[in-house]
Amino acid sequence: MMEYTRGIARMLHEEHMATIALLERIEATLAAHRKAAPDTASPEITSLLGDIASAVDNEVSVHFAFEQDHLFTRLRDGGDTGMTHILQGEHDVILPLGKQVGEIARGALSGGFDDNAWSEFRRLAGELAERMISHIQKEEMGMLPALEDLLDDEADMEVSGVYAGMR
Repeated sequence: MMEYTRGIARMLHEEHMATIALLERIEATLAAHRKAAPDTASPEITSLLGDIASAVDNEVSVHFAFEQDHLFTRLRDGGDTGMTHILQGEHDVILPLGKQVGEIARGALSGGFDDNAWSEFRRLAGELAERMISHIQKEEMGMLPALEDLLDDEADMEVSGVYAGMR
C-alpha cells in the first residue's frame, strides 16, 4: 500500500478502504444467501441495507462528483486524458447501478425481499461490487499516485478544502 503525502489522496484512499469494506459485506451476504433472501429483520442485514442506501446516496455520489468536477480537469491538463476518460466512463455506469441497488435496499428495509426483488438485488449488487472494486483499484494505482505528482501544496490544500466541504 502506498503512503500518500497529499491530503486529498489520503482522504480518497480512506473512502476507498471504507467502500471496499462495505463491498466485502455485500459479497459475503450474497454468498451466504444464494438460494433464499436473508431475513431483513436481522440487525446485520438491516445495517447492511441501510449502509448501502446511505453510501450510494451520500458517499459515492459526492465522491464521484468531486472527482469529475475538481480532479479530472486537473489530471487532463496534466496529460492524463486516457485515465480520466476511463474513470469517467466507469462513473457513468457505476452511479446509476448503485442507485438501483440503493433503491432496492431501501425497499427491502421497509418491506423485505420477495423472490424477484432478492434475485434482482443479488444480480445488481454483485455487479456493483465487481465494478466498484475494479474502479477503486484503478484509482488507487493510477489516479492517486498521479495526484501525488501533479498537485503542489497549495493546490492540495484547495482541493482538500473543497472536498471536506462537500462531505
